[in-house]
Amino acid sequence: MQRALLTTSLLCFLSGTSVFAPHITRAEGQHNARAPEDKEPEIKVIGIAQAGTSVKAGRAEGIVEAPLEAVRTVVEDYGSYEKFMPHFRASRVLSRRGSSALVYMQASVAKDTITLWAQLKITPKPNAGNTRIIEAKMVQGNLDAMFARWEMTPVDSEHTLVAFQLLMDPKVPLPASLVSNENEKASQKTIRALRRVVAERAALANNDKH
Repeated sequence: MQRALLTTSLLCFLSGTSVFAPHITRAEGQHNARAPEDKEPEIKVIGIAQAGTSVKAGRAEGIVEAPLEAVRTVVEDYGSYEKFMPHFRASRVLSRRGSSALVYMQASVAKDTITLWAQLKITPKPNAGNTRIIEAKMVQGNLDAMFARWEMTPVDSEHTLVAFQLLMDPKVPLPASLVSNENEKASQKTIRALRRVVAERAALANNDKH
């Protein structure tokens, strides 16, 4: 019975119903192809090799039309990740001091047939120039590895360059290339979701002023 359920899950995953995002039509390392009428600012996506695993992390980079502090406020609202991060089903802050926190997260993949969970230690790192950096590392969970990294760099008073890097390596017998591709898709979708949430909060704040 368990083998049958696993087989069904894998088939769902492989058939394009996987967790993270729509298909990215491009060769690895190339910029995403966009239709001429698509006005969304470009998001660059690449795969990055990781020591100790054959699975690559996905890294997406794009401009968010908001000041650094507005972006940072959303990124550091760890308890709200379930509201905008791709396929998160839960995000609970277990403990917190400043920007550092221990967070429980849960995500569903493959049409909700596989549930991933992890406790993440989230900590700010020293700035690289004027770039703010926040990293999340798994301390326990049902994945072989999970790591995430935010980089936020002010471009001007109204624009922030954001990079998001994600490595999720579930304990599921899937080809490393497939999991790597899903990490890339997830990183891209996260930048899109961040843009949306930042814009929604800005609109709400403007409405409150009137």
